[in-house]
Amino acid sequence: MAPQELQQLVRVALKHREGECAGFQVASEGPEGSKGPRSGRKKRGSGHSQRLVPLSLACKAPELLSGRVSALFAPSAASQRPLEPEKDAEKGDLRLKRLLDALLSELQLSAFEAAVLRDLCEQQSARVLKEMDGKTSVEHKKEFLLGLLRPEGSVSPKKEQQTPKKKEKKDQGEDSLHAELVAKRVAAIGRRVFSPQVQMQVLALAEEIRASWRTTGGKSAAGSRFADTMELLALVERLLDKHVLPEEHGAHLMELVLGENRVLWSALQSYKNDGGSLSDLETTAKRLAALGCDPPKPIANKSKKGKSPRWLGKQSSLAKRRVRDAAKATPSAVSVVRSLHAQHMLTSLELDIVQALVGQEDSQVLQILKNFEQSDHRDVGALRDALVSIVEEITMELGDEEKAAAAFARGLDDAVREENSFVDSDDDSDTLGWQRHVGFLLGQWQAQHHLTPADANTLRRMVAQRHNLLESAYEVFAGDGDASELLDTLQRVAKLQRQIEQSQAGQNVASGGPVSDLSLEDVVREMQRRGVLQAGDAAGLLVLFHGGNEALQAANEAFQADGDVHELEETLLLVVKHARFGDAEENKPADESQAVSRLLAEFGRSGRLELWQIQLLMSLCKSHDPRLFAAVDVYNEDEDVDELIETLEILVELAAWGRHRRAMVHDWIAPLARSGKLPRGGAERLVQLVKARDDRVVAALVVFLSDNNKEEFVDTLARIACLEVMKLKDVQEEVKQGESKEGHLVLAMLKELEEKGVMSEEEREQIEELVCSGEPRMLAAMDVLAATHDTDDFADTARRILSTRKDDTTEEGEAISVEAAKDTESDPQSPENGTEESSVVGRLNEEVGEKVDEVIPEESSPGDQKEEPPHRAEKEELGEENGGEVVEKKETADEAVNDENNVVEQKEEPDKSEIEKVGELEEQK
Repeated sequence: MAPQELQQLVRVALKHREGECAGFQVASEGPEGSKGPRSGRKKRGSGHSQRLVPLSLACKAPELLSGRVSALFAPSAASQRPLEPEKDAEKGDLRLKRLLDALLSELQLSAFEAAVLRDLCEQQSARVLKEMDGKTSVEHKKEFLLGLLRPEGSVSPKKEQQTPKKKEKKDQGEDSLHAELVAKRVAAIGRRVFSPQVQMQVLALAEEIRASWRTTGGKSAAGSRFADTMELLALVERLLDKHVLPEEHGAHLMELVLGENRVLWSALQSYKNDGGSLSDLETTAKRLAALGCDPPKPIANKSKKGKSPRWLGKQSSLAKRRVRDAAKATPSAVSVVRSLHAQHMLTSLELDIVQALVGQEDSQVLQILKNFEQSDHRDVGALRDALVSIVEEITMELGDEEKAAAAFARGLDDAVREENSFVDSDDDSDTLGWQRHVGFLLGQWQAQHHLTPADANTLRRMVAQRHNLLESAYEVFAGDGDASELLDTLQRVAKLQRQIEQSQAGQNVASGGPVSDLSLEDVVREMQRRGVLQAGDAAGLLVLFHGGNEALQAANEAFQADGDVHELEETLLLVVKHARFGDAEENKPADESQAVSRLLAEFGRSGRLELWQIQLLMSLCKSHDPRLFAAVDVYNEDEDVDELIETLEILVELAAWGRHRRAMVHDWIAPLARSGKLPRGGAERLVQLVKARDDRVVAALVVFLSDNNKEEFVDTLARIACLEVMKLKDVQEEVKQGESKEGHLVLAMLKELEEKGVMSEEEREQIEELVCSGEPRMLAAMDVLAATHDTDDFADTARRILSTRKDDTTEEGEAISVEAAKDTESDPQSPENGTEESSVVGRLNEEVGEKVDEVIPEESSPGDQKEEPPHRAEKEELGEENGGEVVEKKETADEAVNDENNVVEQKEEPDKSEIEKVGELEEQK
């Protein structure tokens, strides 16, 4: 049996509770028996032999336990500590012994480890028993006992040796993950910049992060402080998005972040722990980024006049090489100039000119910089003044930087074209060749998002104008094949060109009139005309502005307050950049009409729109109505279904009104007038309401299109006509009272003119007759007289009206005689009076239809929102029954205005409409 089993057996047999059986003592007896007790007691030492048999040996050779056997128990260490109550202590010891025996039998531990574990359990028996009494799993209890032996928590010596490797692998995996996340974040920032040089630099920096982790075994600088690194990278990205940090500075700032610059890290800790402001952290980051980074390259180098563009391109490339060589030869001078620009003591134009002078080894500039470096005080202000004075001397011919920019816009820089450019330039085919090639490159770079749409449009206009700088840049590109340098040059040229156009637009606004007359819509249209904004961007800005966008509303208020056009344009460009109208335009599906159709079909299935609304909207979609697509674009941005449904319903009402308003007059109002269901003047009033797009008439039409209930629609139109006629009668009574007073004043005025000798008595009587009869031209002349008090002009106008009246009367007499001759040929006493009356009524109905066509012109498209301004209707025909003849008489208000030399607008007196005349003729017949 096992030693533990034998030990347990001995303890149970002997009822021994304390100590452990370590072995046995065996005493063998001699061959002779003892004769008495005394003699046996004397011979015990000589006749008996004793030996010790260990417990393990007894298990393997039980035959050794023959004779007198005594169990040997080792004293327990538990007896030396303060004892608990006797029974509880005995039970606890038994429990510990059983648990340890079972654990030792299961695990292969050395004798020393087993003894140490027993000793620890006996010393901490209370803690061990409490843990064993807990409601935990068996595995947890086993790990607790082993944890006493090995505090690291390892299960076996073999596993304990493997633990450091696993821990190291775990740490390496975490560092690898951090390094990969940082590299991906840096690469994402790099892909968003426009400059290809900066993009390549940032992407190389991302690869360097991964390589540095592999070489250092997971101890990269970024991985050790992952959270702070990601926070600083987010700060860099935010500064780049705000356009407050140049791209070159952003790349240098990322290098400082990944290199754990102490100043930058201290500023971050101050912001996080000491309650510093975010603006201080951003300022520190921008200043650190400006130190030590390369300045932007100049757009073009100065050269003497009279050189061909090809020679200018070669000379500019040589000048660039000299700038690089000079920068290597005099790094201290270049760094001093860059530091001045970083401290905003030099403008970009001044920096470019000073760098060009340093590259040309200008003795005056180099001497000034040398004196500054050798000076003990190093007065930065004096250095700046000296350099600026040199720049002003160079630009003295043009006056200042604004004139230089204007000269650049006209292509009149120092590198102007020769008058005989055909001598040095290539032929026309080569010229068209470089323009086509540059146009192809512009399209390719715009598709790859290296150029913004505004930059691409500006450059295309300059290419079409054969700008000399673009041609020189292309010749340099044709010589060295450096596409990245050409792209960088084009970006800078486009940026400067837009700035020049903005300044010129501001000057035009300032010279053209007060800025308060301009609105945000005017500025947007001007930017679109100059190519700064795309059509989609301009439309998106107007939709946001009329939709109540807070940023645009605030920008408009600021513009109306200070009149700063440049600030408003910059704000609009920022809104376009963040709204990403262009990206949405490029990324939308090729067949956008299908997407709109699917959306409308979904609304139809869900019952949000009715069938006739879906049909109208589908027709708008097929005609590519911009309002419909603008509403869908807004829905794609905010996903507000209720707002889209409301917009579509309004759009449907407008489209339905534009499509059916002519039909309302011809198919509904005219039959109602003929049927006698309308009161006198009701049809004319309904036509005026249709022309003015009255809300009640529109609502009635929408309800009719929805339920197709003709009887209810006709009843609604009749009720609207009755209400309007009642209102008109009340107004006419008030007008008649006012007209009576006004008539007395007019007669008194004419009498006064006669007394002054302005007109004769006969003329006064004729004028009074025309005024009382409501002749519109004479009434208009009276209005002009009341407004201007010019009696001579009134008398002249009145005489011309009277002469025209006489001519009209002569023509009417001839027409009456001809009509009478025709009537004598026909039988006036024919019993077929019903047929004659119907023909007259039919002819007048046709004339009414023609009048309606003139009043309501047919629209060009069903979705037009704006209607033509209501033209002054011609005076209706006055039908007079004089022996069966109908005298047709048309007089327009426009003729009256023309006769009075367009002095003032005239007021018309409402006459009876054609539809009323039809009703009167029917009653008289």
